[in-house]
Amino acid sequence: MTLIEQFQQQLQRQPHSHFLIALSGGLDSTVLLALLAKLREKQPHFQLRAIHIHHGLSPNADDWTRHCQQLCQQFSIPLIVEKVQLTQGMGIEAAARQARYHAIQRHILPQEMLVTAHHQQDQTETFFLALKRGSGVSGLSAMKTQSAVFNFTIFRPLLPFSRQQLHQYAIENQLSWIEDESNQNNQYERNFLRNQILPQLRERWTYFDQAVQRSATHCAEQQQLLAELLQPELEKYLDKTHRTFDLTDFSQWSDLKQKALLRLWLETLQQPMPSTKQLEQLIQDVIFAEMDRNPQFQLGDKMLRRYQHRLYLTEHFADLRQLSLPVTLNQPITLPDKLGQICLTETPTGVQAMWQDYIQPLPKPEAPISIRFAYSGKVRNLNGINQDIKKCWQAHNIPVWQRNRIPLIFYGETFQSAVGFFQNFI
Repeated sequence: MTLIEQFQQQLQRQPHSHFLIALSGGLDSTVLLALLAKLREKQPHFQLRAIHIHHGLSPNADDWTRHCQQLCQQFSIPLIVEKVQLTQGMGIEAAARQARYHAIQRHILPQEMLVTAHHQQDQTETFFLALKRGSGVSGLSAMKTQSAVFNFTIFRPLLPFSRQQLHQYAIENQLSWIEDESNQNNQYERNFLRNQILPQLRERWTYFDQAVQRSATHCAEQQQLLAELLQPELEKYLDKTHRTFDLTDFSQWSDLKQKALLRLWLETLQQPMPSTKQLEQLIQDVIFAEMDRNPQFQLGDKMLRRYQHRLYLTEHFADLRQLSLPVTLNQPITLPDKLGQICLTETPTGVQAMWQDYIQPLPKPEAPISIRFAYSGKVRNLNGINQDIKKCWQAHNIPVWQRNRIPLIFYGETFQSAVGFFQNFI
């Protein structure tokens, strides 16, 4: 059976027909592009696009972009070129990976699958990197043929094939590709394995990559079985969106069950797996923190926070406490940090504030109106009783971090309302 026939079998195992191809211009992704273009001749319903991420790390990056443009023009495949900047404070490999995924997330269409050119040798490297980190069965599962990350699906149809097979196909079909000079830099962990360690193992054991792939498959099967057994238990502790985890019974579970359910919950939300040390820190410093505290833990670009016996997964929010926005009546205001728009309009009896699904009637203003996101004074309720604003938030079950994300209406320096929740009856 030829490589194209085997590749066609891989594609027939899943129902999708819209693919976004991750194209670096190297050997592997060039072969992937050519294979999909060839298959499109037999399957005209296939819809193909490609995306090339320009990291700007190499002096040859512009040449690689031009090469990818020529390739896609040759195969009549639309190409997206996205230039990215790497986040400071993390390793180059991790920062580049995160930048790629964020760029792809901006461009991928709802019906598309991202297709990558990972092959058998890539799988071996991923397995060894997981082994180096001390990963469990989930990490040692390495790469799956199909998985989800950042709310889109990744398809890896070349995993059963060796790089030698891809190289032979490229030569036979007279494909051209670029060579990334950084592949020879053994400071990068994957290159160190690829260039120095794994060649010796393959020389000693010819079928080493196939053996590693079998081990990764066994680990994946064990992880899947564990997930199936724990899923009914996990469902008892999730809200409808699965973004909060009920901690009511958490202290009664064994350490193993605590960690397994947390990992499964995070996997359900397509979040990166915490290391054992991170997981222990999350349990000790957040879940088992004193009840009067509001602990939080950063995991990737998200935050894990506890409030009233629930663990929340949230964004990493901006600090808005010093912000004050002047209000002009009848003119919408765009709020910061993805909080949407708010508009205060005049009514016969006063003012009406509209934000998201909330409508808040207010008295006529006697001073300039502003929107703020922090207040620590007293609030008078409908019965004329003054109470600390903290009590008002607690009465509405608003988590501590959310309190600084709800627009507060001020007339001059006087607090008037937390839009949609409570009002100061002065």
